[in-house]
Amino acid sequence: MRRPARLLLLLSVGMLVPAASAQGPEHRPVSGPEQRPAQAPASLYAPGHYLVDSAATRVHFHVKALVGSYDGDFVAPEGAVVITPEHPDRASIDIQFPVDKLTTGDASTDAMLKGDSFFDGTKFPTIRFSAQDAPLATPDTPTAIAGELTMHGQTRPVTLSVRLAGVTPDEAPGLSVLHFTGTLSIERSQFGMGFGRPFVSDKVDLSIDAIFHRS
Repeated sequence: MRRPARLLLLLSVGMLVPAASAQGPEHRPVSGPEQRPAQAPASLYAPGHYLVDSAATRVHFHVKALVGSYDGDFVAPEGAVVITPEHPDRASIDIQFPVDKLTTGDASTDAMLKGDSFFDGTKFPTIRFSAQDAPLATPDTPTAIAGELTMHGQTRPVTLSVRLAGVTPDEAPGLSVLHFTGTLSIERSQFGMGFGRPFVSDKVDLSIDAIFHRS
């Protein structure tokens, strides 16, 4: 494929964000003999402020094209999940990914996606997912979390499908690490980024791999 065509196809990918991926080996949910027994959410989570691990968390995007498919990542997020003692079975979520950190593995494609034809990162520097009164995910079945996705200056309701991949005690007493995986599909044209259709699909699949540390 000629380089300009490849860029065009990758460009339309930019419209993705906060995830769903064809989950590779590193995204496999707990299953088989290692699967944990079902537990009530309140027994899995301690109330607190869980900061996102900026280095370990990413949202991977996948989009089909007329020939092949294309992939990239949003990385280096900021934000937190907050669980209060008053509502130990619900959470508030606010996560933001910097447009400037998106990567497809090709510098010229990255620059195009960040430009004003796509994400317009100078004017709209972040992609944000937020949710209030969200149910707590469990390891046994996916949990639907309704929230709002904001990118390219437009906010739309979305629903993530999230699974708790693990709860790991931290070295410091009373602290813990939460690991989530999740998926989401969006239509990029709904966020004002329809360039490249129909040669590149309007549907973008996102896959989330997120780790939070209780602070």
